[in-house]
Amino acid sequence: MRRRIAAAAALAAVLALGTAGCTFIAPQASLIKYNASDGVDFNVGKVQVRNAFVISPKGTDGNFVGVVINTSKSNVTLELQFTSHGSKSVTVESKLTPGEVISYGNPGVKQLVFRNAGVKPGALMKVFVQYGSEQGKNEVLPVLTGTQSYYNGLAPSPAPAPSSTATPTPAPTDQPH
Repeated sequence: MRRRIAAAAALAAVLALGTAGCTFIAPQASLIKYNASDGVDFNVGKVQVRNAFVISPKGTDGNFVGVVINTSKSNVTLELQFTSHGSKSVTVESKLTPGEVISYGNPGVKQLVFRNAGVKPGALMKVFVQYGSEQGKNEVLPVLTGTQSYYNGLAPSPAPAPSSTATPTPAPTDQPH
């Protein structure tokens, strides 16, 4: 009788471990960190960047979309540097006060536009992010067309037209004879 009880208990223990053993060995999917949206998250020193991506419908100019948070106690000039058409390095700046949160890409917020970025929708855009003497980071941002309805109005603003400055014509003067 004792053998039957011991055998039944051993069998129950083996069945319990066999059916629930996966959680002891395999990682739980709910513990795996991932970006739940289209953009990427990263930190550079005391500056946090959340859900960052680029909207570039035509593959020329790109609008930086994302939230930038200055968690430091001092002013920061964040620099986002990219390579234009594979040759020229271009820097775009964002000034942040201590504790400031800016949600770029929202209507009414100044755009950070990567002019002549030359990166097609569906590609990844390499951006070097840095401020002050803080060590910078190379990040890769996804480039989207912006055709989804929830991205309406996020296309990069057109480049400002060059202003022509009128050169004053000197008035005729009397010349001595």
